Amino acid sequence: MRNAVFAMVAIGRGGPRSRFGALAMALGFALAGAPATVADDIEAEPSTPKSSDDTVVLVILNGGFRYEGTVRDEKIHGEGKLTFPDGRIYEGEFADGQIEGEGIYTYPDGRSYVGEFRNGMRNGYGILEFPNGEIYEGQWLDDKKNGQGILIWPDGEKYVGGFRDGKMDGKGTYTYSNGRVREEIWSGGELVRSGAIPTPR
Repeated sequence: MRNAVFAMVAIGRGGPRSRFGALAMALGFALAGAPATVADDIEAEPSTPKSSDDTVVLVILNGGFRYEGTVRDEKIHGEGKLTFPDGRIYEGEFADGQIEGEGIYTYPDGRSYVGEFRNGMRNGYGILEFPNGEIYEGQWLDDKKNGQGILIWPDGEKYVGGFRDGKMDGKGTYTYSNGRVREEIWSGGELVRSGAIPTPR
């Protein structure tokens, strides 16, 4: 039954032993990049999908991957939570088997990203925070800072301007910790020109 709703698919040892085997195998390929097998025991409980085409699942894959959320047509789709073996956690939207839309991505080292994703990468607008207090807020392209953004350092210094390939690039305004503000031009992360902003009389 295509729209059967269940709460647990455990993938560990043995071969497929249930009508959910095809779905579990598909998720195994999607998350781990390798075939997965279904364990002996599969617990099923009533649950409520977001639509008649969605199935709510909890999948534990070989290698420590864990996905809890909805699937559609045997692909991760809708909203869910994906935990990686190294401790990374993504919670948010998925589409056609990959991270897509808006979500929250946390890292084992304390970093966190809140924003938009496309093709499994940070794309669009988002905020990346570091455990030391550093913050970047702005545009992203393929996991790199790209476009207009704001970079704030723990000591209060701030850059507002352009970025390209993860580095400051183009025109921007730099505010130093002592309050001094300068207009600057950057190229590939290197300062090209800096000048004081004229004070209005």
